[in-house]
Amino acid sequence: MKEKSRFQKELERHASKQIIFSILIGCFFFCVAMVGITMLDQKLKQEKHLDAIEATFRTIQDSSEEFLMSEENTEIFFACMEEGAGGNSLKYQVSKYNLEALVGIRLIVTDREGQVRFSSFSGEEMNLHRLEFNRAAGENARTWKKTIYSTVYFFSGDTSEYVLVRPLYRYDGYAGSVALYLDASDWNLHFQKYQYDAILTNANSDVIYCSNYSFLEGYAINKYRGSIQKEYRWFGDSRYMTSGRYLDDPGVCIYSFVYTPGSRTYLLIGLSVILGLGLVWTGMFFHLMHMMAAKTSQSVGQLIKEIRTIRKEDPYHLVKIDTGDELEEIGDQINKMMASINELNQKNLDLVNVNNRMEIQNLQAQINPHFIYNTLDNIRYLIVQDARKADELIERFTHVLRYSINNTKNRTCLQEDMEYIEDYLVIQKTRFGDRFQYSVEIDEKCRPVVIPKLLLQPLIENSLKYGFRKKASISVWIRGWISGNYLVLEVKDDGPGQPQSTLETLRSILNSGKINIAHNGLQNINRRIFLEYGHDSGLTLDSEEGEGFIVTLRLWIQEGEHV
Repeated sequence: MKEKSRFQKELERHASKQIIFSILIGCFFFCVAMVGITMLDQKLKQEKHLDAIEATFRTIQDSSEEFLMSEENTEIFFACMEEGAGGNSLKYQVSKYNLEALVGIRLIVTDREGQVRFSSFSGEEMNLHRLEFNRAAGENARTWKKTIYSTVYFFSGDTSEYVLVRPLYRYDGYAGSVALYLDASDWNLHFQKYQYDAILTNANSDVIYCSNYSFLEGYAINKYRGSIQKEYRWFGDSRYMTSGRYLDDPGVCIYSFVYTPGSRTYLLIGLSVILGLGLVWTGMFFHLMHMMAAKTSQSVGQLIKEIRTIRKEDPYHLVKIDTGDELEEIGDQINKMMASINELNQKNLDLVNVNNRMEIQNLQAQINPHFIYNTLDNIRYLIVQDARKADELIERFTHVLRYSINNTKNRTCLQEDMEYIEDYLVIQKTRFGDRFQYSVEIDEKCRPVVIPKLLLQPLIENSLKYGFRKKASISVWIRGWISGNYLVLEVKDDGPGQPQSTLETLRSILNSGKINIAHNGLQNINRRIFLEYGHDSGLTLDSEEGEGFIVTLRLWIQEGEHV
């Protein structure tokens, strides 16, 4: 058996690691996703539920406190306590409030001796239990450090009531208290519209509101002691994800309950199936990997050998590679490109002082062979690291080669030329990584305009060539717009720029008829635009040392200069 090349061994080693790792990660994340997505969705919905409960509760709390603290109502409270008057006014205020309130209220007003001076409860509801509770709540409110004291009233068999008590003082001291009762049954109108169950308690775990009494320790106890941390709890045969939130200002805890049925059996079955498929996939992928690695290694090795022959021994050598894949296509395109390059080089030696049309044809931009070598090296590296990205890069590289050597036309629309530029930029981005950034902003009105083929590529190449000499990273901006009867294209970089003296020299070279070998790229582009378009068309330069370089092209648009 033929010994494997070092490239093939490395390719197989890296591919094996990637295959095993990918399959394991895929199995793991697939299983985790089944649980994770459900849990995340439930958690987000639960947080939204808690937000809605908090907002509703605070609205009711603030509205009730505002009623108790109202100056107008305060005077009526004092009238009830001290004079035994104001009952009708207070009934009117309560009725008026209940018409617009989210939760209706009822009041009990007591004097300093604890005697009831006003009550909106019926005689039957004002039982001894409520009277004694109200008296104790009033006493607690007197010793409470805050303006309003809150508690919960509960009588076995009834729903609980949230109570806010405000002690009132005159100049001679304590005058009495006002107790405001909010019936839990009214809360249902607002909390039952939510999808999940909820419980509200005070700091002593007394239940203010409960949507499902099976959650409580006992209906007659009216207590719920839960955790505000997220946890799973079983109530009977049902499992719930619970979470809470403590509202410090009113001293209230709110809890949300999301029903989450158990799914361990389904997870174990799913995990077993995924692991079984993973083993089958692993065997198949390893077999395919060995076959592909051997073929790719052979193709890459043969192509590199042919390219080295062209670069070091014979520039007229034809690449001979018969692999039946994309690399064979690259070899064919390299042959065509090299033939085109050699042909153009020969023409440049022979076609001196020819007419303007021949001059324009010979000034067509050429692909730098170093660009080819660097791109192929990148492809070879990506084949090992990221086969999909390597395939994309090969496709783009093939398009660049085809476009650059197509001699059937020397003019094209800006849209087609920009597609070539995009492929060229992506290849350079792959090569330089984060050291190279670019931006393309072409007005849609510009795209159908006919321009010389390969017009912008040499300018971008210059930005990279001279920019990376003095800077570690380069950014290039390409813009295009219509200004009057002109198409304006701009290539700007943030490279080292040029001093004013060098800039003036470059500008004089652009307008000179004498060929300048050092800067013939810019001179050729300027000459080409002037010969084809006239009407002050051409190329302008702008730069400041350390601030980058800007090349602006103006092309006069004739009638019909659109594809």
